[in-house]
Amino acid sequence: MSLPLRVNALSVSAPSGRVLLTCEHFAAAPGETIGLRGPSGAGKSTFLYAIAGLQPKMTGSVDWGGCDLARLGDGERARFRRENIGLIFQDFLLFEELSALGNATLATAFNKTGKRRSIRKTAERFLEKLGVPAERRTVDSFSGGERQRTAIARALAHDPAVILADEPTASLDRATADALITDLTDLARVEKKTFIAVSHDLHLLERMDRVVDITDGRLTMEASPA
Repeated sequence: MSLPLRVNALSVSAPSGRVLLTCEHFAAAPGETIGLRGPSGAGKSTFLYAIAGLQPKMTGSVDWGGCDLARLGDGERARFRRENIGLIFQDFLLFEELSALGNATLATAFNKTGKRRSIRKTAERFLEKLGVPAERRTVDSFSGGERQRTAIARALAHDPAVILADEPTASLDRATADALITDLTDLARVEKKTFIAVSHDLHLLERMDRVVDITDGRLTMEASPA
C-alpha cells in the first residue's frame, strides 16, 4: 500500500506549553525520498516523530493517505504505526536481552501466523544483507554499528509503506553506510515507499530527491540535494 503525506497547520508543544515546532504545509509522495537537515536542536527529530504520531501534544493535520494521526487516540496511532511505518531510532531502542533476530522480529507478536512467517523471513534477509552476526548472542554485547543494523532490519521486517529514520547512518562505517543508503533509496523508489530521514550525513542527503531545512522549529526551505 502507498501512503501520500499531507501536513497542514502543524504545531507541536512541550508539556509546559512551549511551542517546539510549527509547519504550515508539507507534502510527500509515495516513492519519494526526503532529507531533513538543520543544526542540533532545530526541531528535525520533533518533526519526524510528529509525522510518526509520536508527539502527544500536537495540533493541525498529519494525514497519511486519508488517516489523520493528529485526530487519533494513542491506541489508534500505535496500530497505524505497527501496520504502516518502519521507524529507525537514533538510540536504537533494542531489547538488550534478545538476539538480533529476536529484536528484528518483534512485530511477529502483533500479527497473524501467515504474516509472522513473512516478517521473520524478511528480518533474516535484512540481517544477512546488513552483515549482522547470525549467532544467538544478545545485543547487549553488540557494537554501535551492529545495534544500528539490527534496528534497521527491525524497521523493515514488516514491509512498511513508510520509512522514517533518525540519523540512520550515524553509527555505521562509510562502506556500510553507503550500501545502506543505496538499499533504502532503491527500496523506496521501486516499491513506492515514502522515505524521510533526519541526517547530518552529506552522502545520504545528496542521494535524496529533495532536502528540507529546519531552523528554530520551522521548516524554512526546500532545496535540491545538490
